[in-house]
Amino acid sequence: MERKIARHIHDLVVEYKKDKNSFPVVKDDLVPKPLSGFHQWADSKDFEGGFLIENRNGPNIWLLLIKWSAENDFYVVLFPENKAGPIAEIHDVVKESDDLFLRWRYRPSKRDGNNDKRKSYFSKYFFSLEVVISIPSVVDDVSAFLNELLSLSENREKADNLDKNTPDFRDSFPEGKLKERLHKQRERNSSLIKAVKQEALEKKGKLECQCCGFDFEKEYGELGREFIEAHHTKPVSELHQDGEETKKEDIALVCSNCHRMLHRRRPWLEMNELKKLTKGSS
Repeated sequence: MERKIARHIHDLVVEYKKDKNSFPVVKDDLVPKPLSGFHQWADSKDFEGGFLIENRNGPNIWLLLIKWSAENDFYVVLFPENKAGPIAEIHDVVKESDDLFLRWRYRPSKRDGNNDKRKSYFSKYFFSLEVVISIPSVVDDVSAFLNELLSLSENREKADNLDKNTPDFRDSFPEGKLKERLHKQRERNSSLIKAVKQEALEKKGKLECQCCGFDFEKEYGELGREFIEAHHTKPVSELHQDGEETKKEDIALVCSNCHRMLHRRRPWLEMNELKKLTKGSS
């Protein structure tokens, strides 16, 4: 990671810290000068700043922006609050369109024969061994950035220990951010959605989920009349950045639960995959 990126992250977190309502909370920060008395691997290294991030689900973490070795550029290095040793050392930066992302891979190396179990544990809750985290471009992006680092830290620690008190599932996927934005815009194309709903009403006289068969009007009466959500069935990887025509057959009508589940995993579930999982599939 170039120094200017590390400095950019530092400046945004400093600005973010000024907001007393920000979450997660930045509890402390370190002056951008060579460290002393922090940790033997970090002390005296070229340093752009550090922050102690409050973690409501576990130990707080230190976020250091530091030149970790003479041969490499700057790293984001995560330490527990007690500074016992680094949790993750992240320096690889990838670019998609105008967005920058940090990339890190979980590679457990303990010599107890359980590393495959650790990988399975980590990927189950983080949905991948490769972690991609969006580098904030404005202050409003900092909260998501810090939450992702906290989630990485928690999953790393629990996977290392094969902790029976399992972590929460990861709930943010920055990779493909631009394409996901396009995907959601297509799902909000009101004129097209109206046409798809009208066609369904003419054929069946009702709007029901194409995955599980749920009918909002049947369940909620007048409140649920003609309510359903729209899901764009074309895989996000196939969407074009410059835009493309969306057809009626690209839109599926689904209930809120199924819509959430379709978007829950990466790559996103196909309709037929979710139908196999739903007990009430029509």
